[in-house]
Amino acid sequence: MKQIGLLLILLLLTNIGSAEAFKGANLEAGKRKANQVCANCHGLTGQASAGGNAAFSPKLTPQTGEYIEMKLMAYRSGQIQHPQMSLIAQMISEEDIRDVSAWYGGIKLKGYRFTEEHGIGVAGPTPDQISAREKISTLCAPCHGMDGIAEDGGDGPVIPNLIGQQKEYMVLRLKDYQEDRMVSPIMTPIAKTLTSQDIEHVAEWYSSIEIQIEEH
Repeated sequence: MKQIGLLLILLLLTNIGSAEAFKGANLEAGKRKANQVCANCHGLTGQASAGGNAAFSPKLTPQTGEYIEMKLMAYRSGQIQHPQMSLIAQMISEEDIRDVSAWYGGIKLKGYRFTEEHGIGVAGPTPDQISAREKISTLCAPCHGMDGIAEDGGDGPVIPNLIGQQKEYMVLRLKDYQEDRMVSPIMTPIAKTLTSQDIEHVAEWYSSIEIQIEEH
């Protein structure tokens, strides 16, 4: 019964997506630029639409502003190549990037809950769900957390939150790492240990966490 209770509890959070590091940014300018350039794919509140090609656009909430800024600057510099994002990042200024990052990073996660897809229901988890949970706990949770809320990277790399992320987007990214279309000293070797079923399970786990956001 305790597990069932945990399934339904809404966990209140206060500091995910904090804009503290962006005190000098212009949030109104960031909102305007996000509405003009980003919202068509990612949504003005960072909640990208599901279905069709939109399913391959990542949700930006509750991502941190630091992570969004880092990615946009990598697209702008050419460190990461993408047919749409590289062009967009080069079209806007570094000030725009900071303002947009502050806007999306300042959208707080108000609460979340685990759903039945996690196998914590009355009947208990299936063997496949138990195996998937063990793999997630071993390979993903040390950086991204079991609930998709990333560990603080400190002086290390900025780690993305995966909570509530689009399933199709996560499957695509993991396959990109697995097949060397994207290369990371951390993610590439991890992805290469995963089977296609593992990738589906990981993406299902994080995408099926339901979140509530608190708008600016």
